[in-house]
Amino acid sequence: MQDIQSWLAKLGLEKYGPAFAEAEIQFSDLVDLTEEDLKEVGLPVGPRRRASSAIRAMAENDMPAAIGIANDPTKEPQHQEQLDTSSDAERRHLTVMFVDLVGSTEMATRLDAEDMRTVITGYQNTVAGVVSRYEGFVAKFMGDGVMCYFGWPRAGEDDAERAVRAGLAIIDSVRSTKAPDGTALATRIGVATGVVIVGDLIGSGATQEAAVVGETPNLAARLQGVAGPNQLVLPSETRRLLGSTYKLTSIGTQELKGVGTPVEAFVVEGEAAQESRFAARQSGTLTPIVGRDREIDLMLERWALARSEQGQMVIVSGEAGIGKSRITRAVIDEVAKDDHTRITYQCSPYHADSAFYPVIQQLSFAAGFAPSDGPDVRLDKLEALLGQDPETLKLITPMMGLDGTARYGALNLTPAQQRAHTMKTLAKLLVQQSQDRPVLLVYEDLHWIDPTSLELLDLLLDTIADQKIMILATARPSFEYGFGGHPIVTRFALNRLGKDQIGDIVAKLTGGKALPDEIMAIVAARTDGVPLFVEELTKTILESGSLKEDGDRLILDGPLSTIAIPTTLHDSLMARLDRLQPIKEVAQTAACIGREFSHGLLAQISLLPDAELTAALDGLIAAELIYRRGLPPEATYLFKHALVRDAAYESQLKEKRRAIHARILTELEADTDIAPEVLAVHAEAAGLTERAIDLWEAASKTAIARPAFDEAISHLGRAIELITPQLENSDAPPFERALGLQVPLSMTLLARKGFTADETLDSFEKALVLADKVGETPMRYSILYGLWIGKGARGQHREALRSAEALVEETANAPNTPPMVVANRVAGASHFLMGNFAEAQRYLDVALANYDSIAHAGLANQFGQDIGVTIHIFQAMNSLMLGQTERATTHLNEAESVAKSTDHIQTICYLLNMRFIYGLASGDRPDVERCLNEVSPIAQEHNLALWSAMIPMCIENLAAYNGDKTSMERWQKAGAAIDAIKFKLFIVSFHVDLARSALAMGFHDDAAELAMKAQELIDETGETYTLSDLHRVQAEIAMADDDAETAENYLVTALDVARQQGAKLWELRAAIDLASLLHEQGRIDEAITLLTPIHNSIAEGDCPEDQATVRKLLAELAA
Repeated sequence: MQDIQSWLAKLGLEKYGPAFAEAEIQFSDLVDLTEEDLKEVGLPVGPRRRASSAIRAMAENDMPAAIGIANDPTKEPQHQEQLDTSSDAERRHLTVMFVDLVGSTEMATRLDAEDMRTVITGYQNTVAGVVSRYEGFVAKFMGDGVMCYFGWPRAGEDDAERAVRAGLAIIDSVRSTKAPDGTALATRIGVATGVVIVGDLIGSGATQEAAVVGETPNLAARLQGVAGPNQLVLPSETRRLLGSTYKLTSIGTQELKGVGTPVEAFVVEGEAAQESRFAARQSGTLTPIVGRDREIDLMLERWALARSEQGQMVIVSGEAGIGKSRITRAVIDEVAKDDHTRITYQCSPYHADSAFYPVIQQLSFAAGFAPSDGPDVRLDKLEALLGQDPETLKLITPMMGLDGTARYGALNLTPAQQRAHTMKTLAKLLVQQSQDRPVLLVYEDLHWIDPTSLELLDLLLDTIADQKIMILATARPSFEYGFGGHPIVTRFALNRLGKDQIGDIVAKLTGGKALPDEIMAIVAARTDGVPLFVEELTKTILESGSLKEDGDRLILDGPLSTIAIPTTLHDSLMARLDRLQPIKEVAQTAACIGREFSHGLLAQISLLPDAELTAALDGLIAAELIYRRGLPPEATYLFKHALVRDAAYESQLKEKRRAIHARILTELEADTDIAPEVLAVHAEAAGLTERAIDLWEAASKTAIARPAFDEAISHLGRAIELITPQLENSDAPPFERALGLQVPLSMTLLARKGFTADETLDSFEKALVLADKVGETPMRYSILYGLWIGKGARGQHREALRSAEALVEETANAPNTPPMVVANRVAGASHFLMGNFAEAQRYLDVALANYDSIAHAGLANQFGQDIGVTIHIFQAMNSLMLGQTERATTHLNEAESVAKSTDHIQTICYLLNMRFIYGLASGDRPDVERCLNEVSPIAQEHNLALWSAMIPMCIENLAAYNGDKTSMERWQKAGAAIDAIKFKLFIVSFHVDLARSALAMGFHDDAAELAMKAQELIDETGETYTLSDLHRVQAEIAMADDDAETAENYLVTALDVARQQGAKLWELRAAIDLASLLHEQGRIDEAITLLTPIHNSIAEGDCPEDQATVRKLLAELAA
């Protein structure tokens, strides 16, 4: 057995032997020594770190191995960590490794039973030792099979990587041994990663083990089955977690027994050569860095000093994911513009006890060592890199694990001298490199640096103070080493990003497409401005398949569900919580309340005595996982990070969470000040679905009353999500209850998003399906009316007409009621828009006959506008088309009189906009200008989105009519705004009117394009009330081209359309245009024959200006 002195000598700490002797420390005492004990003995930081690491190895592995005694291969393997006796199970993200000894069955037939036992036991001990070294857990020995966990009982941020490292180490260790008959041993290994339920203890005593429920263990075992001898096979999920740390080869998609879907499998060929951890992990394209300009500028200022022989060290500190490596990469890229040398030292959590590890890795990388290189080849490459100075190489080769004695001679130094000389040599080599050009020395992840490399770094600070060298290092806050307050050291902590900067990262990941507001809110709330978390969570959302493209935005393609924390972050957070046993359970309970929680509520729902609860909370505060405001019992607490709360929450079994949420609900319901949406969250999480639905509905009513439409939409949407499964799986589906939620949601969407929004129409469509299942229901009317508004506004007039006719049928037995009046008015409006003027008149007359100006007053809020105004407006529009202009004027004036008497803003805007469109058709330009001047300030003052979008088009139509040639471009922009909200009602009229004005200004091509677009709109929408007028414009364009034949054809078509529609106004105007053309061609009789009948069919007093034109033209023809 070793003594203290020889143990210290192996660590290069022999000079501290007298101190250990003075403290009367024996070798058997080592495993009990603490950091404070070593400090009291007198060890400085570096030696103390090395001694602590060696002592920790004794504690975590078996003592014989730590002191140099070989394992007894006949000894039964032992679990390396005592299981927690708590039987509480947890949901965990786990990496499972399944190891199998190849050919053991055949081997058993030719070996003596005792020899076979020795082989198996030695093999199991090898596996257990390697797994323990990489902080895994041996869960089960099954003869020649071993199942191991990485991520339980303690989670690590890199469980998958440790599992693969352990697996490769097992393969190397086992194949270097032989069976008693000389046969080489081999293993095959499967590794898989996923969410499991782990922790239930089964069995007792020596057979006690932790059961794991989930697909992951089976997947690992099946993957092991497809591995070849000395191969490690893993699936794509584990591959993603590894980044590009390893060389992987796909062996194709595998059909595995017991696994539901085919799995692509990969063989791990070995570790890939990487200069830094960041480069290895970030195997995809990086998003540009945001929000770090000030920090980057600071580091570049330090680089400028270093270039002028004022050496610097900058430490970038911050928690995992805050962007330390990213900002370092940004600085590296900027420095690359200067002629310089860059060296990267990458520290590793697996080698925190391996002397000079980052230096060795960098030199191996720089020298170009390949796995197949022999010792002589590596010596040659090292010489090529460092030169051929034998004194230098004598020191460097042992550090690199190479024997250079034959080439360079033996070292005649003690271990301590060798170590010191090696450090000085490394410092000298660094300075030599800076003589030609500046050097940027990058240390990544100082929190994982080994003690020897830390001492080297300390030495370098004095060495580089007057050299052209800058050290740029990253570290987590746990790395508190201060370098003695050295004056060349600058240390700063990275702050979290703000809302705008989070948006910038998201935009770069989405290619500039905007995420839905509710998704952005989740990203901002759950990531707290940590860049990596923002990226990972955004990527998870984008890869979820729950979004679809809609122009320059991404929109939800289904209900919004809870978004799981990305697995690569969950592991990191669980590692911290696991280190806080047993107070982790308090964190889990508190997490059910939310990110912020009160001492009082936690005390009410916790099963712990108050003293223990307070102590546990103090422990969480000390670990900086929660913050406290005030003092118990009045204190409130806040989880440091939303993802810490999520990690604690999601690690619990759903059954346990439900029980906690039920207790929370019971306590909160006693407080009448608690908002119903808060209660709803806990009711839902407790599995109390019916109660949750009622509470979400109550929350929506409260929101609408404020009004807060977005919140109401969210609350109703959640209630609908909860009730939907019951509609599909229940023996008595609650269709009526669901309808009672869907209709308010539809109405709220109409108010918030507008009647043309996809969400609004989709909601009304769903409501109609539910209404059909319910049968007789008073809610059907509201649904059909909402569909008519939305479909009509989007120009889907055929579908809108079906809704209108269904409304008429729905109200057939309710004469003189507002619903019946409105049903006939909307049916009349649809027929008018589609050019069915006679049918329109029939419905509009029924509406007018049943309308009671007194009884039906005050319903503007229910229907959007005063129903009397809407009847009179469409009576006027339809009468105008029928050539009954006196009647039209009467209704128009009545509409304005009623509108202004209501003082209802929406009604007044509706009236003025409809009069504007009426004026375009009638030709009353003064009234067009009057209406426009009156409506513009009203819409602007009251922020009426639709009218505010339409007014710019109206302005430019009027400007173009008045000859403003600059109006065309502005009109196009205004039209784009209308297109964006999918509003198409009456838009064809604007195109026809502007085409006529464009032609008058000499913009022939613009006129032709506008006419073509008008035709496309009519074909698309079925909005044909202005079709005859469009053909007249097309005839004018043809005449401008001196194409009289085409012009005549268009005018004949215009006449035909007008006659089919019964549109006397359009017929009269088309006849005037065609008669004028015939007159020019000398076809006098045809012109007179055409004009006389239509002129005589118009009642006295109607169409006065057009009739005057006819009389004048007939006189000219008769002359």
